[in-house]
Amino acid sequence: MDATNPQRTDGTRRSGALRSLALALLVLGSLATAAASAAPTVSRDSFTTDGEANLLAEADALQYGHRFADALELLATLLERDPAHVQARLMQARIHLAQGSLMAAQQSCQELLGQTDMTITATCLLEVAGRLKPERLPDTYQQLQRLYLQQPATVAVRHWQQQILAEQAFELGQYQAAIDWFGTRNFAAQPVVNQKLIIDAWLLLQEPRQVLSHYSACPRVGQLPEDSVIVRLAHAERLAAAEAADVADSAAGSAAGSAAGSAAGSAAADQEQQVRRCWRQLASERMQVRIARDDALHTSDIAYYFLYVDVNATQALHYAELNFAVAEEPADQRLLDAARTLTGTRAQN
Repeated sequence: MDATNPQRTDGTRRSGALRSLALALLVLGSLATAAASAAPTVSRDSFTTDGEANLLAEADALQYGHRFADALELLATLLERDPAHVQARLMQARIHLAQGSLMAAQQSCQELLGQTDMTITATCLLEVAGRLKPERLPDTYQQLQRLYLQQPATVAVRHWQQQILAEQAFELGQYQAAIDWFGTRNFAAQPVVNQKLIIDAWLLLQEPRQVLSHYSACPRVGQLPEDSVIVRLAHAERLAAAEAADVADSAAGSAAGSAAGSAAGSAAADQEQQVRRCWRQLASERMQVRIARDDALHTSDIAYYFLYVDVNATQALHYAELNFAVAEEPADQRLLDAARTLTGTRAQN
């Protein structure tokens, strides 16, 4: 099911959406005492038939390939057969979020009311609320924290909530808190989407060596991460090299002309040499291939590369715009904003 009109933003629709969210949170509050010891469960089997399972798997593959319209069409077919299919409804909401169709995403979450556990419905609504009203994100973040702490949930739902909480903390500039929400699992065990968020937080906290510590000094054949991680490792390597260069300059300058200064400068230079160029070289090669193939699935990676690794304002903006035309997640918006800022800065210079 697609929302009847994703662009519609009239007062009736908004007030109905807010009433639904208020109802979900009110019911959750009443359940806090009566059902605190019972873990919520989905009210139906994840897949009723092989046909449904195949449709959902195909929709998921289409979503991964950014073929959002085709994925939504398959989900609509599935939901026509079974309007209470929770996984299909949640995927539908997620795709609408990726497209920036926030009212449609909210409608998908509202359709879950009465169909599944209230914790799942409220989590879905609160994720959308954080995007729909960014000026109220601090309140939404607190509401989701209370939900996480007070209501029982399955491990899968807990991980989903942690991811949303981390994203909201990141948007609020609470980078260490964003990392901490994933603290129950080690870095290597995290899905790639979580690893990217953690790396971005470390880089904003000026901790590039923390990023690099989780990977080999140079890429290993057969153990390469995804391109989105490779470009971030290249960024971390560049920052670490710059730090080492600053140390070398400082050491040389503090005792210039003396034997001690020469020795200190030599030691600092050795430290700089320890920061290799392996990840930057790999990122360069991979992005050249992506550009040559006109690879639409990797426009965000290419934009990131030209923003933070091999800085090129024009190229960064070009690929950030191509990416945002397809995906409008907060990370995509941040990428576009950074590219626009870089372009403006370079234009002034």
